[in-house]
Amino acid sequence: MEELTKHKIFTMEDTKRDALLIASMNKFANNGYKKTTTDEIILEAGISKGLLFHYFGTKKDLYIFLFLYANTLIMQEYYAQVNLKERDILERLRNMFFLKIELTNKYPDIFDFAASAYFEKDQAVASKINEYKNILYSDTKNEMLKDIDLSLFKENLDIKKAIDIIIFTLRGYSESQASPEKRVEDYNKEHERYTREIDEYIAVLRSVFYKENK
Repeated sequence: MEELTKHKIFTMEDTKRDALLIASMNKFANNGYKKTTTDEIILEAGISKGLLFHYFGTKKDLYIFLFLYANTLIMQEYYAQVNLKERDILERLRNMFFLKIELTNKYPDIFDFAASAYFEKDQAVASKINEYKNILYSDTKNEMLKDIDLSLFKENLDIKKAIDIIIFTLRGYSESQASPEKRVEDYNKEHERYTREIDEYIAVLRSVFYKENK
């Protein structure tokens, strides 16, 4: 976030900056990159086109900045709240899954944009977004695996592969529930089902990889 805060957008007056960022994220989330025009953005934000291009040279520059801004803000709060004292990797991942849901309700506009960006196919921005997505996934994986209790796993087990299977399973479940058409309010309607299904998957993973009574 430190590098992002050096961007000249942060010299803009707070109210105008927030209006521009929220308007941009809403338009991109609802219409996608290609169909969103800068005219729509400035109309909703209440600023001039000249001001927009003073801070962002192109629509692409704006979109890439928004992706980095949204994900950096989310992950900073995510890491600040996640309980890394929980050393059971299954419980930690369960808690992380539901913390993400909590944060979606705190930052609905940001989450809606970030979620839509993950599905963006326009080649003008897709390759750069995919590059950043891979970095974010690697950083998150490293964080979630810090100081986990390996003694919980069954003996004579390839623990690295077991952990990979756990992560692939829960990540796959999370991605299977995502859709470019879904918004925060849609995910909220499914909270009860998510809780039940995540707990079912975790119960299976625990029985396969953990020692009895662990």
